[in-house]
Amino acid sequence: MGAIQQFAFCLRPRPAIMTASEVSRLRLPPINWKYMACGLLLVAIVYAAGPVDSGRIQIDSAYYEGEPVPFKVVEPGNRKGQLRVGPWLLGVRAADSKPRDRRRNLYVVFPGTQHRAPGWPEYDHNCVLSDLPATEEPVEWDVYWAIVLDNTLQEDFRSEQELVLAAQSSFVPPDLLEFSDLPAEGFLRAQMKVRSLADLVSFRRKDGTLPRLLIAPAGYAVRGSSEPRSAER
Repeated sequence: MGAIQQFAFCLRPRPAIMTASEVSRLRLPPINWKYMACGLLLVAIVYAAGPVDSGRIQIDSAYYEGEPVPFKVVEPGNRKGQLRVGPWLLGVRAADSKPRDRRRNLYVVFPGTQHRAPGWPEYDHNCVLSDLPATEEPVEWDVYWAIVLDNTLQEDFRSEQELVLAAQSSFVPPDLLEFSDLPAEGFLRAQMKVRSLADLVSFRRKDGTLPRLLIAPAGYAVRGSSEPRSAER
């Protein structure tokens, strides 16, 4: 094909889908495989550093009286009835979700250092058990949120007694306190839809103070197992 013919070919209207002969005439630049490999590696690194798939991490441990113990929730069969908190799967909701005296308590403490997931810092938490069961078989647990409100409270809670003592104490929010200063600000905003200090008014006591740590029913009960009480350390 001469130069004029090549020029006429370039000016000729192209169909929406190129034919095989037209594709064969295109002169594509050579592929630099080294750059392509670097690009694929960069994509893999960015993907790996991103948030984990939400709702797929099962907790495998908790604290009882300050000591770590195994804790495993019942394996969910499907998404229906699952209790998901950010990237964490806390179990399958029991049919009867109201708190019952016969059940033990599972406190999910925010913030905490026991369970952490990359990309989800607002859901860093500890799990605290009120008691150990008498059997290895799964039993029902009432779930409670334990939310640190006082930004001077730096304790990493690991027992029910510590939680109760902190919940019984109170503090007066200083004038310059911002909502972003609250230790559990991320969880309050994402899970409880509390977005300002004014939204905490329902948790204030009669004297206008707030609990240093708020214990609130999660509205769920789950089934899970731990080591039997006879194996207590």
